[in-house]
Amino acid sequence: MKFIFGIIFCSLGFQAHSQYCQPVLDCTDDDMILNVSLGTLTNPSTCGGGGSGYNNFTALTAPNLNMGVSYPISVTVGDGWSNESVSVWIDYNGNEIFEASEFTYIGTGSGNTVTGNIAIPTTTTTGNKRMRVRVAAVGAVAATDDQACDEESEYGETEDYTVNIQPPLGLDEIKNQNQLVISNSNDFLNINSSIALIDSIELYDLTGKLIYQKANIGNNSSSLDSSSLSNQILILKILTSDQVVHVKKIAN
Repeated sequence: MKFIFGIIFCSLGFQAHSQYCQPVLDCTDDDMILNVSLGTLTNPSTCGGGGSGYNNFTALTAPNLNMGVSYPISVTVGDGWSNESVSVWIDYNGNEIFEASEFTYIGTGSGNTVTGNIAIPTTTTTGNKRMRVRVAAVGAVAATDDQACDEESEYGETEDYTVNIQPPLGLDEIKNQNQLVISNSNDFLNINSSIALIDSIELYDLTGKLIYQKANIGNNSSSLDSSSLSNQILILKILTSDQVVHVKKIAN
C-alpha cells in the first residue's frame, strides 16, 4: 500500500532569480504522465529526470492556440494510485509564475486518458507561453490552482511545454471551425469536412490505445464501421490537408 505524505523542500510559492520553479516529485511508482495531446502537439513520455518527476519539453514545436477558443486536451496517466489528478497552467502574462487565473483542472483518473478543455482568454497577449502539465497522486479536491510548484504531494510528475497564443479567430475562421461535421448513423461514424480535404483519421479509446487508423484519404468525407465500438467514449483525431489537427471527443 502506498502512503501519501508530504515533505516540503523550500517550495514557498515564488520563483527566485526570474526562473520557473522545478518541483521534485516521485514518478518511479507509475504516478506519471505517459502522453499529452493538445492541438498539433502529441508527446509520449516516461518518468522524467531519473525519477525526479520533471520533464522539460519546451523545445518541442508549439501548437497554435487562438484567443477566445476552447481546446480539448488529453493526458494519459499511469496507475500508481487510485487517484491521478491532472492540472494545467499557462503563463499567459509571462511573469514566470503560474497563477490562479492561469489554472485549469483537467480531471482525475488512473491508468487511462484524462480529457478536458482549456479556454484561452481574450485578455492575454500573443506569442510563446509556457504551459505546465502536472499529475499528482491526489484526489480532485487537492488538485488546486496553487500546486504548480508543489512538492508536498510527493508522488507525481510535472512536464513543461510551449504553446503559441494567436489572435482571436476572424468571423470566416469561426465559421470554418463549425464545418467539420461528425455524425453516427447505421453503425457508421461519418466525417464530412468543408474546410479542407481529410488526410487521415485516428481513433483512440480513453486509455490512449489506438483502435483505428486510416491514412492517405484525400477526400472531403470518410466513414468507419463503429458497430463494435458501442457504449464508449472515444477520442477522434482528424488531420486535414491544411495541416490542422482536429481533436474531437465523441460518445459512440
